Parts: sequence; structure tokens; C-alpha cells
Amino acid sequence: MAARIAKLLLLVALISGCAGSGGGGERIQKGMVVPQFALADIMTRENVSGIKTIQSNHATVITVWSLACPDCREAMQAVQSVYEAYQPKSVAFLGVNFDIENVQGVRAFIKGEGIEFPVLWDPRRQVTRFFRALDYTFSVFVVDRDGDVQYVQLVNELTHEPDYEAVLAAVRKLAT
Repeated sequence: MAARIAKLLLLVALISGCAGSGGGGERIQKGMVVPQFALADIMTRENVSGIKTIQSNHATVITVWSLACPDCREAMQAVQSVYEAYQPKSVAFLGVNFDIENVQGVRAFIKGEGIEFPVLWDPRRQVTRFFRALDYTFSVFVVDRDGDVQYVQLVNELTHEPDYEAVLAAVRKLAT
């Protein structure tokens, strides 16, 4: 319990010091605890509790992305395929979109591509900043039911595309 409180205090310190792109701060790492957050589902506009979702499943795959990024759009289609395979197995999927403008375009993309898992809108970029995802084109995080980050994959113009096999391995490890 004391270790969990220490992690939470460290998390508060990290969040308050993180300013997003160019904001410095250390990269999110395995073992960090996801903060409590609630964001509106971009399609239904209903509030979704990230922590409730995380605690209700063996694993939660969180993707952070922007419509302005062509690689992100392609990656979201691939994540949909992974969702279809794992969703019934106590694995939750949450997309976090940080586009401030063109929300209608994001909705049209989600509908047009048949993205079925919840995509949450982060207009103030709170969750995006926690994950330090503004410096990357697409980010994937696998979180266990305690809220501890178990896997981090940050994709940028140098790495080009997510390593889905590594994401699947992280999910399999938690989902069994």
C-alpha cells in the first residue's frame, strides 16, 4: 500500500511538471500509474472513466493519436483488428484523440473506418500530456487492472509504424 501511495505521489509530481510537446519531463515508462481521468466519448459524448475501464479488465490498450497524422489513421485501422480479436477476452481498448479542431472529421473517420472501441476526446490534452504523446505520431500503452503501465510503444517519423506483435504479446501476458 505504501508503495502504491508513493507511485501516486510521483505521478502527481510528474503530471504537474509536464507541459506536453517540448515540455520536457521523463518519458512514460513501465510501472508508472495511470491517473484517474474521465473524457467524453467522441461519438456518443458520454463520459467514460478511464480508471473504471482499466479496473474492469485484465488489460487495457490505450492508443493516443491525431487525425492529422496519416500513420495514425492507418494504425487505428490495425488496432481495430486487434480489438476484434481480443475485446471479448477482458481486454478493453480506449483511443484518446487530442485534435482540438476538426472534431467532425475525427467522427467521420471513426464512423467511416468502423472503429468500434471508444475513442475519447482530450481537447485540453490532459491525458495526452500524461502519456507524453504530443511528441509522437502514434502511441500505444498496455495497462494492467491496477492501472500500472505494462507496455509502452511510442511511434514517430523515425520508427514509422507500431510493432503490433509486441503489443499483442503484452496483451496476451495480461489477458491470460
